[in-house]
Amino acid sequence: MSSAPPGSDMEHEFTLRFRLDPADRASDVDDILERLGEAGCLDALVGIGAPGKIVLDFTRTATSLAEAIRIAVADVESAIPSAVLYSTEVPDNGQEKDAVLMEKLALMESLMKEVAAWMDENQLTYAGAAEKLGMKPARVYEITRMNPENITIDSLVDILLRARKSVRFWIEESPPKRYRLADLMADMPQVLPRVEGWDGMSSAGMETS
Repeated sequence: MSSAPPGSDMEHEFTLRFRLDPADRASDVDDILERLGEAGCLDALVGIGAPGKIVLDFTRTATSLAEAIRIAVADVESAIPSAVLYSTEVPDNGQEKDAVLMEKLALMESLMKEVAAWMDENQLTYAGAAEKLGMKPARVYEITRMNPENITIDSLVDILLRARKSVRFWIEESPPKRYRLADLMADMPQVLPRVEGWDGMSSAGMETS
């Protein structure tokens, strides 16, 4: 991972592991790869197998690790809506830190869903919500699509307070066991090479349990 001044883009490496529902388990591998490519996951090595699970080893550019992971998760979920994230792994990072990061990402997703629910309750358009919140409509759209850039928990809380919504939460620095990352699978023996496009791909690296 390269170093960079605070606030500037840099590369972040991490691994995301997802469970697939039965329909996607039966999908053609090339179809899944194509959907991931169209969703913007060309910066990931992909492993499919073990069975009903998919692993993506990302090298993603973003202003922070949390932002890189959040956007990558959103990309995968847009390609495979049924995919359920069950593990996030960061090189050279302890298990507790990984768990806290996952908890923060889950909290951010929950806060963004609250913004979307507030809009639905009040039957607001993006322009109408933006006017009430003092934001640009495009920014409101990004938040409701769970894919904003440079968003923080503090800024999401501020948005909800402007919407007159009460917000209560806490992040535990020593997370309970239920947040412990699952260690269910061995490292992938084979993965696809990172490429510029997806044309001509006929197979994926298979992960073994």
